[in-house]
This record gives sequence, structure tokens and C-alpha cells, in this order.
Amino acid sequence: MKKFFSFLLLTGFICLFHSCKKSDTSVTPPATQTDITTVDTKVTAFMNAYNIPGASLAVSKNGKLVYIKGYGKANTATGELVTPAHRFRLASVSKTFTGTAILKLVQEGKLNLDAKVFGTGGVLANDYGTAPYNSNLLNITVRHLLQNVSGSWGAATGGDVIDQNPSYTYKQLLDWIINTRPNPNAPGTVYDYSNVNFCIAGRIIEKISGKSYINYIKEDVMAPIGATKTDISGKTAADKKTNEVTYYGQGLDANFVYNIAFPRRDADGGLMSTATDLIRLVNAIDGFTTRPDILNTANLTALTTASAVYSGYACGIGIWSSENVWFNYGSLPGTRTGFMRHANGMCISLLLNSRVDPTTGENPFVYAMQDLMLDLVKNSSYSWQNIDQF
Repeated sequence: MKKFFSFLLLTGFICLFHSCKKSDTSVTPPATQTDITTVDTKVTAFMNAYNIPGASLAVSKNGKLVYIKGYGKANTATGELVTPAHRFRLASVSKTFTGTAILKLVQEGKLNLDAKVFGTGGVLANDYGTAPYNSNLLNITVRHLLQNVSGSWGAATGGDVIDQNPSYTYKQLLDWIINTRPNPNAPGTVYDYSNVNFCIAGRIIEKISGKSYINYIKEDVMAPIGATKTDISGKTAADKKTNEVTYYGQGLDANFVYNIAFPRRDADGGLMSTATDLIRLVNAIDGFTTRPDILNTANLTALTTASAVYSGYACGIGIWSSENVWFNYGSLPGTRTGFMRHANGMCISLLLNSRVDPTTGENPFVYAMQDLMLDLVKNSSYSWQNIDQF
């Protein structure tokens, strides 16, 4: 009897073992991406037309990452090819991260979007510059900064001076700006795009969160959505980070690719990331129900609501109502980036490691990139696979 019982145990073990093996080996492997020739042809034709060495593309449909691909060279000297793992400077696309971070702090009850920024009772109080402040400065709110309607520091209101005095700390820079640069317009009355607005917003994030700007972005905005490749850009070629592409300036741009005031330009244009990390963020603020959003309905509405004086720009994000698109573009020497979110459920991010020299007339290049992105989110003829590579 004992021998028979032992035999049953052994037989059961053998059957269990083989059953597990069969189950393990019969698991269907994840679907792999199939290249879409028409997409690849359009991207490479655009790159060839404007002398762009390398690009990275990510496309999502209804919350699924359906296409990721690198094109061309990450480094022309070594022949290194761009892959989806490569990171690019985001330039002003960083502003969307900053706007999202501010609204997350609002959502957490730590900040009011209409709080005054400067002076007694303001978020930054008297931290920068020398009081007493003028009335226009005292009336700037957090929302005014994000909507670029502060009335100060833009091209039409005294000049954007974000790159001046590159050796200054944030404290020194903002002291100098507040004490010496004019505040000619009442806040909320004039749209004037300014990197300084977002530099100040970055300091608000730091003061309210108690973290550095980049740590708040990495830990509180990106980590919860599974994005781990976003960081601050380095200034020089020697500061290049793991899997970061090399940047190539065309014309006069070649003189400025590696002397931009990074990492000081964090909240206005200093982030670097992959196309996939960027599209993760876009999916986390798209307002669709296919993937969880990082912001609730009220704060997502605030993020995407433009000012009364300019309907094309909300809180760090562009609004193109006639095309049913939310978007943002970034541009610096050696860099051109962008994303689009269409109301049809399509989202795209496209990152480049060069741009056309603005002094030679960049409009054809800018519009060609925009048209390419718009085609990819609107054209229903592309055979996007029903796969999810997130």
C-alpha cells in the first residue's frame, strides 16, 4: 500500500510538472510591430528635405502605443542609429511638463492657480528682486505665467532675457530680471510668449513641493505613469547622458548647440526624454478614458483652457481648435520637437536632433514638420496595428 501511494504521488508530480511546462511554452508571444512603409517614407523624406540626421517617432491610438521607431543617425561620426530608446532635448515641450506639474499641485490642494506670485501673501512673496514691487508685477498670478499673459518679459514686452547672464543662479537671474526689466502691461491683457514666465513657474513648483524641479517632474509626474527616461539636459557635449543623441546645428545654429544655459533652463526648455516617455505624458493628460489621466477633469480643463486674450495657448499647451488638436512644439539650436493630441484618439510625438537655421528662413521646415504630424494623427488610411507597446 505504501508503495502504491508513493507511486501516485510521483505520478501526480510528473503530471503537474509536464502540465506546467506545457502551459509555459504555449503562452502567445506579444505581438511585434510591423513597419508601415508609407509612414516611414514620409518621415525619411521630410528628414532628407531638411538635412535632419536623426528622429524618433511614437504614435498612440486610443491609449495604445501602436508605433515606435527611430530614423537616421544619433551620431553621424560613429554611425550610431537612432532607436526608440534614444533621448532628445525637448526644448519648449518642457513647458507642457511644467504646466502639468503646476496643475498636479493644484489638484493636491497645495496651490491655487489664481494665487498672486509676488509680494506679501504671494507664492514667492519677496524671494526675488527688491520690494516694493510695481502694481503690474504684484498682480501676476500663477495662471498668468502659464498662459503667457503676465504682461512682462516677452518679445513685445521688453524682450525675453532667459539666456542672458548664463553664469547666474536662478536667484541671481530673477533678482536681475525683476529689478531691471520692465513690466509694461497689466497681467491678463496681452499675450506675449516668454520663457521667463516658465522659469518662475519652475521656482513655484520647487517652493510648494519642497523638491527640485527635476525631482518633482521625475517622481511625481512621470514615475506614476511608468515613464523613467526624462531628465535635465546637459549644456556641453561632455554632459551628454546615457542614450542621448548628438545635436547638429545648421548654419549659425552650429555655434550655439552646446552653450545653451542648461540646466538652468529647466522648466521653460531644459528637459530631455524619449518619444515614448513624451507620448506617455500626452496620454496621461489627453482627457480620454482609454488610459488613466494624471489630472482630474477640473484640472485637465484648467490645463487646456486658453486665456481671454489669446485662444491658441493654454497652460503650457497649444490649442488648435479648428483641427481639434492640442499640441506643443520645442525649438533650440540642434533640436526640434513636438507632440499632437487629436480628438479622434490619436496622439504623436516626434523628436529631431537638428533644425533649420532660423536666420535663413525656417518657415517651410516648421510647417512641413507640422503637416507631417497632422497627417499622422488625422489620416485614417494608415494600418496601425492593434498592439500596445507601453
